Amino acid sequence: MRILVGLAVIGLLLFGTFLFSYKTEKPVTTQQPATNAPKSTKPHRTPLTIKELHDSQLLYFAAIINYATSNITDGRWQEVKRPSNGWQIEPHLVSGTTRYFVWPDKQATVEQKMVMPNWFSVSDDIVTLHSFIIHSGDQDVVHEISIQDIIRWHNQSQARLQHLETIQANSRLLTDMTQKKTSSTNR
Repeated sequence: MRILVGLAVIGLLLFGTFLFSYKTEKPVTTQQPATNAPKSTKPHRTPLTIKELHDSQLLYFAAIINYATSNITDGRWQEVKRPSNGWQIEPHLVSGTTRYFVWPDKQATVEQKMVMPNWFSVSDDIVTLHSFIIHSGDQDVVHEISIQDIIRWHNQSQARLQHLETIQANSRLLTDMTQKKTSSTNR
């Protein structure tokens, strides 16, 4: 009988050791096949359209600013490329033409507006971009581009479209049209 009790104790010890050392198998998971498509951390933006621009004046102006600050290296458009306080777009009626002044601060005050800013005008879907150059004898650097070319340029890159959204979100369009009569803006 002692032998049976001894065998039972040894059997229980072996069985207990087996239970503690037994590792349960992990459930089998199916792996997704690897794809070559890059993972995007930002949402995909749909291509920009002329209708979107005509439906939102602020988006229209943001597209012009994004194009100008990214493509015009002469003049002063680079100065307003990435201002920390956004952009302010201020319409002015000068000699019968609406000029949209672009200030590198969406809360810019009259006291901060001492130097002629970059500005643009739009006529028949042609955008004329101006950049005043100090000590140039009142000469502007002037570039013309169609709004269709600006749309095409934006649609070539998701990064451009996403930066456009940033500019739009950080811009302020002043709605009061002022008529300028000072010599610096009547050039």
